[in-house]
Amino acid sequence: MTSRSIPLNVLDLASRPAGGSNADAVGGTVRLAQAAERLGYERFWVAEHHGMPAIASSAPAVLIAGVAAATQRIRVGSGGVMLPNHAPLVVAEQFGTLRALYGDRIDLGIGRAPGTDGATAMALRRSQEGLGVDDFPQQLLDLFGFFYGGMSDANPLHGITAVPGLGDAPQIWLLGSSGYSAQVAAALGLPFAFAHHFAGENTEAALDLYRSRFEPSDTLAEPHTMIAVNVIADDDPETVRALSLPGQLSFLRMRRGLKPEPVSIEEALAYEFSPMEEEFIANRNARQAVGTPDEVKARLDALLASTGTDELMISSGAATVEGRIRSLEIVRELYPAA
Repeated sequence: MTSRSIPLNVLDLASRPAGGSNADAVGGTVRLAQAAERLGYERFWVAEHHGMPAIASSAPAVLIAGVAAATQRIRVGSGGVMLPNHAPLVVAEQFGTLRALYGDRIDLGIGRAPGTDGATAMALRRSQEGLGVDDFPQQLLDLFGFFYGGMSDANPLHGITAVPGLGDAPQIWLLGSSGYSAQVAAALGLPFAFAHHFAGENTEAALDLYRSRFEPSDTLAEPHTMIAVNVIADDDPETVRALSLPGQLSFLRMRRGLKPEPVSIEEALAYEFSPMEEEFIANRNARQAVGTPDEVKARLDALLASTGTDELMISSGAATVEGRIRSLEIVRELYPAA
């Protein structure tokens, strides 16, 4: 057992099963959230992706409302809302409304990447304005102004009030997969969640940069971190393989510029991976937690030791809802609640 207890959280993408519907996808997310609550997880976040046939989490605020309505205790939030896709006023009104509905259970994780291709990002914003990297800090400041007030008189938005929104700020996190996001989170005194599940080679360096440059804020006195890690766990190694291969095959196809339909377990097991593809998968899994309980424990303990993270977020790429739930059960068995 690890030498310290750690809050456990969940990130979900509302994955659509092969042959299934969008209703199956979001229904699976609700089932997973209810299981996470039963197991004593602290947070349940949903991601924002657009135009992906296998992923139904395109409207995080709406999905958060559904998950929060179906649960009672667990914190529910976004992992994340991709702020360049949305006017800050809209985000403030949406999450102010969520907080009015569900109180202090709502988290707002904010990301800088569009979570989609350029054409879809344009369709969401209907303009190139606000889509540049340099626009992101000002978008954050505008969002904080709508939540907390105190917007500069020089800001053309200063006379606008977010209702709900002003005085209804959720817990805000900055998400990232690079040193840039780490520096922005540090400068603004925000908690920082790192996307280790798809950027595992940069994790320790980004967290070190965040901690070294952290500036205390009104909402956070000391740096606070979380890492997301892909976990696919089962007692049977063959079950682990069957549950993990569809996601790996989908990722390989996305790397070739495709937007693939969901891959079934049968299709993935029948696919003949080339040696290069096998090597790519092995490298991608090297710092994730895919395997039997003992293998998962060893990987997670190593990550906790090397990162010193304050919270751990489980993003399970298992091909079935049952597999994702079993992964959460195993992680909870490995790391019992304090």
